[in-house]
Amino acid sequence: DFQFTAKDTAVIAAALENVGFGLIEVGHGIGLNASKAGKGFAAASDEEYMQAAANTLKHARWGMFFIPGIGRHEDIEMASRYGMHFIRIGTNATEVIASEKYVEHAKRLGLYVSANLMKSYVLSPKELASQAKISESLGADLICLVDSAGSMLPDDVKAYFTEMRDVLTIPIGFHSHDNLALGMANVLTAIDYGAQCVDSTMQGMGRGGGNPVTEVLVTVLKKRGIDLGINLNRLMDISENLIKPLLRDKGWNPIDITSGYAGFHSSYLGTILKYANLHHVDPRDLIVGVCEANQVYAPEEIVEEVARQLQKNQPAKAGLHVVALPRLDFPDPKKGETSDDTLAVAMQQVAHEVRATAIKRGKLSVLNIVAALEPIGETTVSRFIQEEFDYVIGSVEVDNQDQLKLVVDAIDGNVDFLLVDSDAKPYLSHSLESLADKFAKKSRVIGYKDNDVWVRSVIQSLGAMLKKLAGHRITVYGADSLALRFVLYLIDEGAQVTLTGKDYGQIKTYAKALMQIVSSQVNIRVEIDPVIAAKEAEVLVRFDREPPLTSRQMVEALAPNGIVFDAGIGCVSGAAIDYCNEFGIKIIRPDMRAALAAELASLLGASHIVNEIMGRGELSGVPVVAGGLVGRFGEVVLDSISNPSKVVGVADGRGMVIYEKRPEFEKNLFRVENEILNKKVL
Repeated sequence: DFQFTAKDTAVIAAALENVGFGLIEVGHGIGLNASKAGKGFAAASDEEYMQAAANTLKHARWGMFFIPGIGRHEDIEMASRYGMHFIRIGTNATEVIASEKYVEHAKRLGLYVSANLMKSYVLSPKELASQAKISESLGADLICLVDSAGSMLPDDVKAYFTEMRDVLTIPIGFHSHDNLALGMANVLTAIDYGAQCVDSTMQGMGRGGGNPVTEVLVTVLKKRGIDLGINLNRLMDISENLIKPLLRDKGWNPIDITSGYAGFHSSYLGTILKYANLHHVDPRDLIVGVCEANQVYAPEEIVEEVARQLQKNQPAKAGLHVVALPRLDFPDPKKGETSDDTLAVAMQQVAHEVRATAIKRGKLSVLNIVAALEPIGETTVSRFIQEEFDYVIGSVEVDNQDQLKLVVDAIDGNVDFLLVDSDAKPYLSHSLESLADKFAKKSRVIGYKDNDVWVRSVIQSLGAMLKKLAGHRITVYGADSLALRFVLYLIDEGAQVTLTGKDYGQIKTYAKALMQIVSSQVNIRVEIDPVIAAKEAEVLVRFDREPPLTSRQMVEALAPNGIVFDAGIGCVSGAAIDYCNEFGIKIIRPDMRAALAAELASLLGASHIVNEIMGRGELSGVPVVAGGLVGRFGEVVLDSISNPSKVVGVADGRGMVIYEKRPEFEKNLFRVENEILNKKVL
């Protein structure tokens, strides 16, 4: 998405030069002036990319891409002033004459010109050779066959190169895409038939199906006896350490494969998706249909007409074989009903499902072990496996040490983390976290406050539904510990709170204490009658499961479109639930997935900061500090002590950071920044 910064460009280009590359293309993927022309906003300007390449590269030649009509004469002139060596001028294969004045201008400025014949496949080999000859006559130094959609087969490449070699007297190059996984085969075929310059990208990154992988291509060429003098190990280090961290994981995309089949240029994908959605047709069918009409462009009128036709001719699905799978169950162990062996089997099944899902998704596997609110003599194994952020999480609820040991023994080492409730429970002599820490030998134990996360999940759900809590009338039943934590959150958010419950004296005492803790200006209304307390409230919340449960009369008293939050799960009477369902009142229970995953991310992040980022040391003889450690005056503050990537500022000796430039710090800052860049490059 054009998000290489100027710094990325300098570091990566220098690293590539150091391992032996002589030709490096930089800049916006759609070419000069593309950001200003609205073709995707890049992380840096054209001039910043030029500066990065010109100031960094000592031996390798660098160039940029250019499309007539997007790029301008003044862009070529600016590139020339920065000492750019080559320019890739891309036109559709049918429109090479559009490049004439730009080729002439670039040549006058002393640039080496590659004429890239985009979407070469829209012409026959003989027709393309004719267009290539025109490009040669315009003054191009290199003619590049371009498989823009990754649709060519090796035999196609052979045919095109055979025709082009017969008519051209200048070198021929090849730019391919990998939509059909034939990019590498096509590059090798092109080399066999005379290509003198071929394109590739690190990690295969690129539009659509990407491009042939540089590190693989160099290795394959070496096996074929073509040694480019590039250090393979260092090349792979660049790929792994500098490029891979910048890329999102990407598998094979069905749209990319279809594009390769049809010869479709992905720059028109937005139009395809728009009309496929509008007319309820498969975008893959639409791509094929549009390309049968026009492979060069995809104007909206053609796309819409093809979409309408597809919709009209859409056949009903028939003859599909539907597979019925057996229901896969695992035991739900309960004390006194099943054996310890059953619990172990159930936990192993959960751990295997969590781990398998995590590996497939590229995430971390987690088992959440929570303490029951009260001892009930049961172990509840959740059948639900949640996927949030970077984690796949299974859950189990236990209420004694023996159950906990059975659970940990069954899954230890089968998941990456045990996320264990550290809340004190009156029926437990020690918290589950402290016990799990003793039992676990392989999986890492992370403690968290389940009650805090529970309450936070209710607050966050309400906040999402109401947009904001400030000013909303919320009635809370009960004065248990969860309800009081919840009320503190509500007060902080500016909600209008009413407290009620069966013990009016206790409720009143708690309300008075809360007002003293928070602010004398905060007013919490206390109401002895729960039905009156609920009157015209927008939200009714209860955590306490003790009878009497929330009644139908309380729910009837709510304001129109009121919300009932069964925050303790089982706090609302059956009659009240029936009333809610009958009259369309939202009744919800806590969903802790987002809050639990966020808590895990926060805990692991804090651990990472303390153990990996925080510290004090030296870089190039200059004292440095990182990770929240209070620096001495003049110490350079980094983003990480173990793996620094940038300078934050200079410590003022009092816990603050000096960000502005000062002459007395300039020398040390330069030395540290230079050392960080050199570590990346080398």
